[in-house]
Amino acid sequence: MSAALSAQAQKLVVWMVGDDKVVRVLQPAVEAFKAKRPGVQVEVRDVPWADAMSKYSAALASRSGPDVITGGTTFGIDLGAKGALIDLNQRAPDLVKLLEQHAAPGAIRSVRRPDGVMHAAPFDMHVQLQYYRTDLLPKAPATYAEFDAEVRRLRAGGARGYAQQWGNTSWLGFFPYLLQAGGALYDAQCTKALVDSPEAVRALNYYATIYRQLKAPTDTWPDADGGLENGSYPLIQSGTWQLSSLDITRRKIAGRWAAAPLPAAPGGRNTAFIGGTVMGVTSFSPNVDLALDFLRTVYQADVTRRMGEAALPLGLVWLPGGRTDQLAALPLPPQHKQVLMAQLKDTEGPPNCPGWQRLSESLTRAVQRVVLADGDAQQELSKAAEKMNRALVGGR
Repeated sequence: MSAALSAQAQKLVVWMVGDDKVVRVLQPAVEAFKAKRPGVQVEVRDVPWADAMSKYSAALASRSGPDVITGGTTFGIDLGAKGALIDLNQRAPDLVKLLEQHAAPGAIRSVRRPDGVMHAAPFDMHVQLQYYRTDLLPKAPATYAEFDAEVRRLRAGGARGYAQQWGNTSWLGFFPYLLQAGGALYDAQCTKALVDSPEAVRALNYYATIYRQLKAPTDTWPDADGGLENGSYPLIQSGTWQLSSLDITRRKIAGRWAAAPLPAAPGGRNTAFIGGTVMGVTSFSPNVDLALDFLRTVYQADVTRRMGEAALPLGLVWLPGGRTDQLAALPLPPQHKQVLMAQLKDTEGPPNCPGWQRLSESLTRAVQRVVLADGDAQQELSKAAEKMNRALVGGR
């Protein structure tokens, strides 16, 4: 082996979406890996979200770049379809078995293709939750009926009521209501779009009432946590990042707020969206085995715990999507962990169908035409389904 090739084999390059904080969260894994392989250098770079897919695609085209990447939940499906990532089932069945045992089920379903191929592993996660002012609400609404009644009561008392932050008026905001109604985006094999089903129409009509009747704000990202602080929105929906940030950024209400699972639909489901990032190994890496050993280190129980602990001083709550068995060990308040574990029982991520990231805009437009322009739910969802089905046919 030449000296240049030997040096290359002893260096691992990791690209992570986000800012420099995500690099610092990964540091316990880097240290644990280097302790096992003291001769290996590990270089970790942060990649801005806006640049990630273009940078990864360029690396694939040149067949050079990182050995390990993280990306949004859909990155594994989309980059894997382009040949950019190895199949973990083939190269690391032991790791896949570990993930099947300990990862959030909704996260696993999102990253595994219908044919079973898995190009990326759930890395971290965020889950939708309710947040409410405990001094202004007796308790969080547990059902749609309670939610409607509570928001009307808040508005009658002078508050603006309720605000949804994550996914507001988009496919993501509508997605939990679709699932709670018994609907789906696609069939199980990704051969047909189901967004125009009776369940989907019923879900979108209800979702629209939150804006038309309950007057929730329609901004893409409303200042829901600010409204929680000043009392204009005593009830909001947002992601689990609020569990660590609210007491820091909204100190006036420290000790006067709580989290809760989403309210349940008439059928009993309270499905929440689970998002986050995934981690995969590039197919063009000259160090695939080394990279897989790094992934195995990341998913060790003790390393997962240290990563969660490293995040808190940075003002982050880092939730391990691949090791939910370690959530109980994270240094979070008991109430937060109890709510999180309760909601995790019913969560789903984006569909595992190729091209969804691009097609999602079709469903978002349908949702917004109904919510913002009083469009007919059946007509708009049928238009979205037609576009989604054309893409499925074209992709075969």
